[in-house]
Amino acid sequence: MEAPGPLRAVRSWEELDPDPGDDESALEAMLLTVGERGYVKATVREVAERARIGEDRFHRRLGSKEECFARAYAGAAEALAAEVEDAALAADSWRGAFRAGLAALLAFVAEQPLKARALLLEVRAARGRAWATHQELVERAVAALETAREQPGARPGASPMTAGFVAGAIEESLNVELAAGRAEQAPFLLDDFTHLAFLQLFGEG
Repeated sequence: MEAPGPLRAVRSWEELDPDPGDDESALEAMLLTVGERGYVKATVREVAERARIGEDRFHRRLGSKEECFARAYAGAAEALAAEVEDAALAADSWRGAFRAGLAALLAFVAEQPLKARALLLEVRAARGRAWATHQELVERAVAALETAREQPGARPGASPMTAGFVAGAIEESLNVELAAGRAEQAPFLLDDFTHLAFLQLFGEG
């Protein structure tokens, strides 16, 4: 019978608790719980129960509620941004790209209302690193809208502030719908949002 090897000291909790899949389930649970209960009311206990892990394990792997939400937010928001950008890139014109990207965003809101509420609405209550990520993504969206000024037919009076106004108006309108529990209506706003954007950027409906 072979003799057992020498015992080795465990150097970290991750060696005792190595399953990264639990991290992903907890991040998902954080977004869904915040979307359902609101950031202020959501608790680590609720998130841990939803992810089917213990609170101790949650804190060891993901830190505080704020840290977990910031990490969950960064991953989900970047994934959404990539989805919107991919939809836009598949179009063959600036106007087509705007409409396709916006349609992808509105479909996400309708199909995943809890996540959408966490990403668009509740991040305002969370602030911190999640809010910083939100602002970076808004700046990316505004920069994309600003390229309209380089397109044929661009409205001469359009300025960098115009793109910010369009992005802000769309976000605020979506937050109104989310707060009112009307996420499923988001795709029906496509024509109105497109009209608003094209009126401001090109002087056309």
